[in-house]
Amino acid sequence: MTVTGSSGQAAEPRPARFGLAAGVSKPVYDQSSVVVKFKAGATSAARKQALGRSAGRASDSITHDVVKVTGSEPATDLLKKLRADPSVELASLNYIRKASATPNDELYAANQKYLPTVRMPQAWDVTKTAGSQTVAVLDTGVDAGHPDLVGRTVPGYNVLAPGTAPVDDNFHGTFVAGVIAANTGNAAGIAGVAWNAKVQPVKVLDQYGEGTDDEIIAGINWATSHGARVINMSLGGPGDNPILHDAVDNAVAKGVVVVVSAGNSGDNVPQFPAAYPEALTVGATDDNGSLTGFSSYGDWVDLAAPGFDIASTVPRALAPNFPYGLASGTSFSAPIVAGVAALVRNKYPAFTPAQVVAQLKATARDAGPRGIDPYYGAGILDAYGALGGTWTSEFPSAAPDGNDYPAKASPINGNAITGSIDSEGDVDWYKIDSPARNAVVTVTSPEYSSADYAQNMGPVVSVYDRDLRIIGAAQTPSPKLDDEGHEVIGSLDAATNVNLIDGTTYIAVRSYNGSHDSRPYLLTIGDSTTYGNATGDGVWIRDASVASLSTNVPLDIAPRVTFGRSVPPGVITSDTVRLINGKTGASVATNLSYDTDTQTVTLIPTAPLLDNTPYRIWIGAIQDADSRYFTGYSSWFRTVDNAPQPVGSFTGTGAYLGATLTWKVPPTTDLDQVIIRRNVGNTAPSLSTGTLVYAGTGAAVKTTGLANATTYTFAAWVRDRSGKLSSGAVARLTGTKTAAGLKSTSVTYGAAVTLKGTMLKIDNKPVPGTPVALYWRPKNVATFKLLTTLKTTSTGAVSFTYKPSVSSVLAIAYLGSTELMGSRSANLLVEVKPTISAAISPTTIALGATTKFYGAVRPAHAGQPVYLQQYINRTWKTLANVKLTMTGSYAFGIRPRTRGTYAYRTVFTADADHAQAISVAKAVTVR
Repeated sequence: MTVTGSSGQAAEPRPARFGLAAGVSKPVYDQSSVVVKFKAGATSAARKQALGRSAGRASDSITHDVVKVTGSEPATDLLKKLRADPSVELASLNYIRKASATPNDELYAANQKYLPTVRMPQAWDVTKTAGSQTVAVLDTGVDAGHPDLVGRTVPGYNVLAPGTAPVDDNFHGTFVAGVIAANTGNAAGIAGVAWNAKVQPVKVLDQYGEGTDDEIIAGINWATSHGARVINMSLGGPGDNPILHDAVDNAVAKGVVVVVSAGNSGDNVPQFPAAYPEALTVGATDDNGSLTGFSSYGDWVDLAAPGFDIASTVPRALAPNFPYGLASGTSFSAPIVAGVAALVRNKYPAFTPAQVVAQLKATARDAGPRGIDPYYGAGILDAYGALGGTWTSEFPSAAPDGNDYPAKASPINGNAITGSIDSEGDVDWYKIDSPARNAVVTVTSPEYSSADYAQNMGPVVSVYDRDLRIIGAAQTPSPKLDDEGHEVIGSLDAATNVNLIDGTTYIAVRSYNGSHDSRPYLLTIGDSTTYGNATGDGVWIRDASVASLSTNVPLDIAPRVTFGRSVPPGVITSDTVRLINGKTGASVATNLSYDTDTQTVTLIPTAPLLDNTPYRIWIGAIQDADSRYFTGYSSWFRTVDNAPQPVGSFTGTGAYLGATLTWKVPPTTDLDQVIIRRNVGNTAPSLSTGTLVYAGTGAAVKTTGLANATTYTFAAWVRDRSGKLSSGAVARLTGTKTAAGLKSTSVTYGAAVTLKGTMLKIDNKPVPGTPVALYWRPKNVATFKLLTTLKTTSTGAVSFTYKPSVSSVLAIAYLGSTELMGSRSANLLVEVKPTISAAISPTTIALGATTKFYGAVRPAHAGQPVYLQQYINRTWKTLANVKLTMTGSYAFGIRPRTRGTYAYRTVFTADADHAQAISVAKAVTVR
């Protein structure tokens, strides 16, 4: 088969034009400070009072009247207090600004307004590099010398003429390459999606934009084996080739993300390689996020991105003075996605191709029918979301128009009525009561111009008798062309001659393409002299209990679908009739009930549906009683957006000066965040009071900086993306107070010390049998160690006796529980003095003789000095010192110079372990 670049397929969008002339994110602020401007006359005392009342402090003076104020509570709480102060003129959160990533490229502001549609500017604030990720562009070649592509290309390959450069002799490949990787921020031309990515040109299409499967396959294989991490193929056509499929499958298996344009046929005929499940297939929207009239659609479409009036680079040979142009097509939607895929691969280098695709689809913004649909796939690309940014709102969806089924057909009073195709895939039903006659039924579209409108209606009209058997049909799927093949701007008609039977006639109007067109069409019924010819099959679906595109559908709904013909019960199975979760694509467990009298099947879910969730009613291929096949049916609805359920199992575990909070996040399809706040005392906080503890999507948080002997009450809420809040869940941790004392704060080595303490709730009630930890540390060591664990008595008391070997710091602590905060006593210091023995021998000596003063220090302090002191004139005077031996003993020789009685003692000075110790005094007499 032959495939073509997607811009050249059936229902071609507006032609390329060359030689052009030249979203909301949440503010971020510092969480602990605000900026305050005081009133001009505010005194220094008034300013201090304002800061005191708000528990804030002025950390930086910006001007005389403007200061930065910081505090221990969240900035939002600090701001409320300061704004209320009479001395404050202005107060604001201290917002964090970033260097803007808005490109300065000359065509960006005027001609690339579609990039905010996919939140590209916000994505560039996250990352502006694709790193080493190379994007292969399998196309008509690339003008590598283009001034906006210089430095952006790597060596490529010409499949059509191996050995020659992959030069672009069309325009398509250069245009695609510019969308991905035109030099951004160079003050010229356009901004490329991937900012500074590398493009690998692989020429697989000729100067007419055509190439054969063998050439496409060769290009895929070459790019896969030459370093491509992303392949963009803005090409395709009908006809499945399993060898082409194998090449795509092989590329993905080797780690390549393959991005393919959906095609421009404006119908649901599968295009290849777009329809291969391994490919990431992209449809086209306008700047507003609405599907274009030319974009192919089907269940094989994965994502959508802008593809109307896209600005990009064109070969210099086509527009030498200013080589840029505008063009439309899914060809130019795909490279937007391919460029973002390169950014995602660079940020998450461990991602497999499947994970990259999953990331892009999971973060896409829903558009059209809610949930996964054949028009937008998972939604419209959100580059910022794909790179880890916060979510934003979905694109709007049309409301039910009330006439989607024959049973709900709008009556025609007269011979004309207007309507519009309000949503993708919309079918409008009408009915007229008329006598038997020949008639012509005509649908006239609004003005058709692919140059001026991204959505154009190609009218299709079908006429049915009262039994819903078809009696006429016509369609105009393409615009009119003049003799030179140029599009003629004007309305399109679809007209069919029919033989009306006396009574009710039904008329169905739709557009041949999948897009909507809010401009009105005109349906007229006129007289005709021509007989109609009934052709084709009748209507399969007569009615449904849930109109397509319905919102706020109850969670206990059991949808019903009524057939327009007799269907045997045996064909109604879970394989042919399903309720599908529109977000995940998974089938919902249902019991099927079929009433053969009314031909109505009821889908009864086995469990209530999830709130604010899209669902799809799907009917596959079935046969009626006459063995005629039905080709399939889908309709979409969304359940009611209830407030979220509160968190489950919300508990706190107290600690000293902190607590750990845990909870279970309830099943929430659109979770925004769990919010935790706290109050001091027993009163639960509200969303506007107390202190913010946590706001996020987790299931636990540790909070610190709490006060000793204080009760805290916490409240938790769940908020969904629409702003709805659950009821609050409350957890309370009662404060405790722990005290301790020592009977003696100084003991000698070897003696015991007794510590007595209490652990009580702050209302002085005991908690019997509660474990309390006794900690100790040497006096000059910073780290406490657990000495023992005690249990409180019926009065909350604890007691412990032990022998400290060194001077020690003691404290008792209650570590907290699921009901109580932790607490600890003040530090208690117990000094330990060594024992010093002392003796003099002999105690009586002759003048001129020597006696020995000796003893020992316990515990031994080998090498430590001890000092000999004599009592002279009512004062102890140091005479000498010696170092203790290994056993802690010491000895001095004493020889007084005069007769008399003398007193001596030994002193051990305090060290890191022990307090000062002094021996008993000993006397010696000199004769």
